[in-house]
Amino acid sequence: MTEPFLSRWSRRKHDAKAATQPEPEAQPTPPPEAAEAAPPPDLPPIETLDRNSDYSAFLKAGVPADIRDAALQKLWASDSSLMAPEIMDLHMGDYTSPVAEVVKTAWRLGKGVLDAAELAAEGEAGDQQGDAPPPAGSDADIC
Repeated sequence: MTEPFLSRWSRRKHDAKAATQPEPEAQPTPPPEAAEAAPPPDLPPIETLDRNSDYSAFLKAGVPADIRDAALQKLWASDSSLMAPEIMDLHMGDYTSPVAEVVKTAWRLGKGVLDAAELAAEGEAGDQQGDAPPPAGSDADIC
């Protein structure tokens, strides 16, 4: 008797997965001289740094992260142009404000784009109502 379809499919799937999985290799150990941390190069005291100082020594390999971060904080605090946000940065804007109040459109839900005559008729109808705001959930809420 033959093997049921799903059992054969499952067995072949497991066999294929087992055949494609490589044997786990032993992780190579780093050489002993690389494991030892090199002492940081001669660095000037952070208190003496100013806007014109050379900060490149703090960015080299082997400098502890806390010393590098303190030097960069000193750099950013020493130059006001680095502290201020970019004026033309598009990510700095407030995009949470509702756009529906600012943008007027001739598109209406279910009607499409209105021509000039339809817009004028709609404007007159709004004037007759006393320019009352449309009820919530109406077509005017959607831009």
